[in-house]
Amino acid sequence: MSRLRSVLRHAYYQSGVRRAHIAAHRAALRARSGAIRNGVGVVLHADPADDRGTLLAMKRGILDRRTVATWRRLVAEERPSVAIDVGANYGEVAFSTRYPGLRELHLVEPNPAVLRWLKETVQGVDGDFPAVVLHTGAASAAAGRARLSFDAAYSGTASLTDARLGIESNHRAGGQRSDAAGAGFEVECFRIDERVSLADDDTLLFKVDVEGHELAVLTGMSGLLDGRRAVGICEVQHADEELIGYLCDTFDVHLLLRGEESRVDVRQLRTALARARETGWGELGKDVVLRSR
Repeated sequence: MSRLRSVLRHAYYQSGVRRAHIAAHRAALRARSGAIRNGVGVVLHADPADDRGTLLAMKRGILDRRTVATWRRLVAEERPSVAIDVGANYGEVAFSTRYPGLRELHLVEPNPAVLRWLKETVQGVDGDFPAVVLHTGAASAAAGRARLSFDAAYSGTASLTDARLGIESNHRAGGQRSDAAGAGFEVECFRIDERVSLADDDTLLFKVDVEGHELAVLTGMSGLLDGRRAVGICEVQHADEELIGYLCDTFDVHLLLRGEESRVDVRQLRTALARARETGWGELGKDVVLRSR
């Protein structure tokens, strides 16, 4: 059955049917001025010109289902007092659930093309949510500037390149268009542990999905993680040896196999990621769960 589904999915993606579906949903999203009501009643706002925004509308506000399911489960299990979503995009994960006992919800997003829509979502959330703090810029290992490269047709692949960190930045929030070749903006970079303050007894939940810049983000969070109960979701599709080693040295690392956590050491993580890259991610999620020791 799984092979049949794979064949049918491939045929769908190769046909013009998928583009016709996207075009229809894009028109509907544009007619609603980018508004998408998700399963918990939050109205997300997304750019109809962005394929990811349109796909999010097609899926009723949950495009990355595995990540959302894991986030919801961790919220229920850990009941965090502070949550941080790094690489928030349109807020799909952050606003996918309610947060009993949460004091602050921090969102980090550097892409100016997305921020216009995310700000509208934040402004419209109801009183059932905790204080929402939107950080416009890129989380990294040090303050400075970096070039955010992105595909204007799909916001989910924006990534930092040519980082020039450690340099004092005086760019306005939201970024400045770069004159370098290719689509991109220069954005302000900052350490999260210099933007977010926690009490000694806070429990932290975090997500990091930044297309290859995960190590720098986690390094810039170290002041929040040391000696604290914390659990997080980290994307590992782009993980290199340095990130793999850091994760296993710093956290208890759990693969997500069919939605279930499986604790791994550095060798097991390296082997699992190599296999997934060769054969496809299938049952293995693109994220790992990180738990403080």
